[in-house]
Amino acid sequence: MSKIEEIKAYLEANFAEITPFLQMESRQEFAITDFKGQSYIIISNDENEFVISINGIETRIEGFDESKNFVIQNVKTVVFIPIDGKNGLLGFGDSHCDFVLFDENDCCFVEFKLNGTSASPKTIRQRRYKAVRQLSNTIEFFDEKTQRNYKGLNLEAYICTPEFYPRLDASWRELAQDFLENHGIPLFEENNKICK
Repeated sequence: MSKIEEIKAYLEANFAEITPFLQMESRQEFAITDFKGQSYIIISNDENEFVISINGIETRIEGFDESKNFVIQNVKTVVFIPIDGKNGLLGFGDSHCDFVLFDENDCCFVEFKLNGTSASPKTIRQRRYKAVRQLSNTIEFFDEKTQRNYKGLNLEAYICTPEFYPRLDASWRELAQDFLENHGIPLFEENNKICK
C-alpha cells in the first residue's frame, strides 16, 4: 500500500463521511479555483474559460483569471478535499477553510481570500484574521477527528491573497508567528505549493 493510499484509508476510518469528497490528482501541475463559494480542481483552461467538474459533469466557465487560483507544482499524486461550500465536506455553516490537500509528504490547509479589492491596511488585516480563524477551525476539526495523528505528514497552512497585498510586512509576520505558536503549523501567504 502506498503512503497516499495509507493516509486515504486512515482518513476514511476517522471521517465516516469523507469518502465522496476525496479527489486524486496526478498531473505534474494543476490549479484549484473558487467558483461560487466552492473549491474545484481546474481540469483545463485557456485564455477565456476554464473547465471544472460539478457533480461529475464537466462544466465550462467563462472568465478565466489565473491570478485567482492556487497552483500545485511538482506533483506525483495529491488528494484534494473540498471543505467549505455546498459540495464540501463541512458544507456551509461554521467558518472553515476552503480545502485541504495532501501528498505523501505534506498536508496543507488552504483558504482563498483572492477577491479583495481594497489595499487599505485595515481591510487587509481583517481579511487575514478572518482567514486565520477559518484555518484554525478546520485544523481543530481535523485534530479532533485524527487525534492529531497526521501519519508523519508535515502540516502547512496557506492564505491565498491578491497580488497587491504587501508580502512579509510586520503585520503578516506577527500573525504567522502567532499561528505557529498556537498550532505548531507554519502559515504562508502564497498562491502556490511546490511539492517535494
